[in-house]
Amino acid sequence: MNLEKIGLFAIAMIMTLFSFQTYSFAAEVDEYIWTEKSPMPTGRFGMGSLVYDDKIYVYGGTVSGGSISGGNTAILETYDPKTNQWEQLSSSSISRYLVQFVEHQDKFYAIGGVESAVTNVVEEYDPFSNQWTNKQPMPTPRYNVGAISIGDYVYTFGGFGINNTLTDVVEVFNTKTNSWDIKNPMPVKTSETIPFKINNSIYVLVYTKPGETPSIYNYDPEQDTWTHIAEMPSEVTLPRNVIVHNEKVFFPSDKNLFYYDLKSKKLIKYPVAPLNKAINNFEIINNKLYAMGEFPNLGSFLELSLSDLVNPNPNPNPDPNPNPTGNALLVIYMDSGLIKEFEMTTEEIRNFSEWYEGRAKGNGREAYIVNKKYNIGPFNSRKDFISYSHIESFEVQEYSR
Repeated sequence: MNLEKIGLFAIAMIMTLFSFQTYSFAAEVDEYIWTEKSPMPTGRFGMGSLVYDDKIYVYGGTVSGGSISGGNTAILETYDPKTNQWEQLSSSSISRYLVQFVEHQDKFYAIGGVESAVTNVVEEYDPFSNQWTNKQPMPTPRYNVGAISIGDYVYTFGGFGINNTLTDVVEVFNTKTNSWDIKNPMPVKTSETIPFKINNSIYVLVYTKPGETPSIYNYDPEQDTWTHIAEMPSEVTLPRNVIVHNEKVFFPSDKNLFYYDLKSKKLIKYPVAPLNKAINNFEIINNKLYAMGEFPNLGSFLELSLSDLVNPNPNPNPDPNPNPTGNALLVIYMDSGLIKEFEMTTEEIRNFSEWYEGRAKGNGREAYIVNKKYNIGPFNSRKDFISYSHIESFEVQEYSR
C-alpha cells in the first residue's frame, strides 16, 4: 500500500476524533456540588501535580499568600483519597513555581519553572526510595511548559522562555540516556500548552493570548509532524488540565466542566456548581475529580463525584426476584416508617457512606441517587432519590455468594 495514502488515512481518522457539538448532561439534579476535603498542608499556587498508584502528588509552587513574586517551595506532598490524609515527602534541591511535574515509568520528573529566574533544571523523584536526583537540564529554560510521557520519552511543549517570551519549542528527554533532543517546533507560540494522550497518540491544546480561541493539535512523534484538529467551542472555559478518563476527555475549569465522550463523539456540559475562583490544578482518581490550590485560599482541596458518568443507565434486569447483584444489602430506615433495601457492591456502599458522612457535615447534595437494577420493565432506567433529611438510620448487611 502507498505509504502516503496510509499517512493521509491516519490524519483523516485523527481529525474525525473531535466533533465539537455541545450537549447537556441529562442530570436528575440541577447541579452537582463540590465537597471540601482535607486541605493541603502546604497551601500553594503554581505547583505541579500528578496521579500515581491512586494517590495525588503535589510539588513546588509558591506559598506567598497568593503572590507569585516570591515564597517558592520545594515541598512534595501526597494525598490518599482512601484516608483523606496528606503526607509530606522529601523536598527537592530547589524551590520553584509554574513547574511541570510528570510521571514516567514509575519515576516523577520536575521540569523547568521559575526559581529566582526562569530555570531549565530537571529533577527525578523515586517514590520507592523517596529520593531526588538531578538530571540533564532542558536545552531551553522555560516555565509553564507542557509535558507528557509516551513510550520511552518525556515530550515538552511550548511555555514561556527568558524575558517572558512565548515559545514554540519542542524538546524530548530520553530518561535512559539522560539526554535531550530537539524536535520540530509547534505551529504557534503559546502561553498555555496542555498535552494529553488518546490511544497512545499525543494531542496538545494550545492557547496563545486573551481573545484568541484555543485549538487542539495532534503531534506525531514518529514523523515529527503537527496536524490541526479543531478549535475549542467558545462556551468551554480554558481548562487548567485536560484529563482522559473512562473513554472521556475532561476539560475542567473554575467556571464549568465539559467532557468529550469518545464513544458518542459528543461534547457534554456536566451540571456542576461553578467555583468562580482561580483553581491551579485538577486530577481524577476513581471517578472523582479533585480541584486544588484555589486562589487566594491556597490550601483549598475539593472533591466532585463523577459516579453518574460511569453507569447512568444500568443494564435492565426483568427478573422481579433476581439473584444478589452486590456484596451487601443496604437497609435505610426513613422517618415515615418506610424501609428501603438496595443490593449494592462494596464500592456502591462506600460511595453512599461517603455521601452520608459528607452531608452530615453540610457538604454534598441533599438527595442520593440509587440506580435500581431490577423491576425496570419497559423503562430505560429507574432511580430512587433518597433525601438525607428523611433518613432515620441505615445499616449494611454483608453476605457472601
